Amino acid sequence: MKTYQEIIKPTLVLVIISSIIAALLAVTYNVTGVAELANAAYAPEELTLFAENALPGSGELTRVDYTPAEGEEDLNFVYTSDAGTAIILNSKGYNAEGITMMVGIGPDGVPTGAHVIKHAETPGIGDKVCADTAFIARSVEKIAAGSEPDINAGATKSSNGINNGIKRAVELYNKLHGEGVI
Repeated sequence: MKTYQEIIKPTLVLVIISSIIAALLAVTYNVTGVAELANAAYAPEELTLFAENALPGSGELTRVDYTPAEGEEDLNFVYTSDAGTAIILNSKGYNAEGITMMVGIGPDGVPTGAHVIKHAETPGIGDKVCADTAFIARSVEKIAAGSEPDINAGATKSSNGINNGIKRAVELYNKLHGEGVI
């Protein structure tokens, strides 16, 4: 009997209390709209800024109501305009947080530009690649031409993150276009 009173009963009480608290936190998370804020789109001013490099001449972007399918966890948002489609996605760089970028795709399915929105790449190394608009533009040009883009020495993973993000955006565009989503 002493074992029940000293070990089992307190353990059961802790498990029950923990379960109740977890359920209350889940309800609070959903009721207060925190889940929606986590998936909120960018403000129009931000989109215009991102699109200057990614989808020149795009004007106003309209968000496509699309829920990413299995295997599309890297896709954040899809926007359309008269100039083409803008895809915001996460690409794996050096840092586990990755590189969030907007990639513009013209109506012909060819990338038009890219803009790094945020990243957590290594200061002084990978972050220089993410801020190098000339490097990003060359990568877009080479991928659009069907050739292999450059890699910045010393920032290989960050360079690959940008290049792979552009290639992935083209893949996603082709898939969504083929399904009639865009």
